[in-house]
Amino acid sequence: MRPKCRLPKCLAKGSKLRICLHKVCHLVSNFTKEYWAHGLMIGLGSAISIALAIPFLSYLGLDCIAKPLFFAFHYLCAQTPSHSCFFCGHQCGLCTRCLAIYTMMFLGSLIFVLTKKRVPALPWWIWILMLLPIAWDGLTQMVGWRESTWMLRVVTGSLFGLGNVWFALPRMHESLQEPPPLSRIPHRALARGMPNVRRPS
Repeated sequence: MRPKCRLPKCLAKGSKLRICLHKVCHLVSNFTKEYWAHGLMIGLGSAISIALAIPFLSYLGLDCIAKPLFFAFHYLCAQTPSHSCFFCGHQCGLCTRCLAIYTMMFLGSLIFVLTKKRVPALPWWIWILMLLPIAWDGLTQMVGWRESTWMLRVVTGSLFGLGNVWFALPRMHESLQEPPPLSRIPHRALARGMPNVRRPS
């Protein structure tokens, strides 16, 4: 009988650490693949809720909370007063168009999660058609040809937000479900250092 070879303690500890890290990474990867859409939905819902809460916080005299939140939303929206909603005499954290965009993105991601990610992807040409109204409305207003209305901002923003999530989320889910190349290699070949694996020509 051949004598059993024992690894040094440092190598054994290193091997156990690598196995532990591999398990942790595997768990994180599986969690992310399963709940990434839930995280997006929660993030969008939280942003909308905070934006709507800002004017009410100001009305209650909580400017120490409302003002920093309002300025933080400037990274997401231009916050033009003439294009924004006012509640209790105070401006909302998002303009009308951005509020419509993020609201429809939230509703789209909510439907995507509730249907267990079975919503089919939107064809690219329909996606383009849903983006054209906001491009036309914004461009004609920017060059001074006309002035947009709150109704147009809501409609074009809603089409833009819904079109983006409907186009992107199913494709992201499909790409995450594709197995990595290494998972297609037999485990025996991996254990032996892949001596029998042939690369496709």
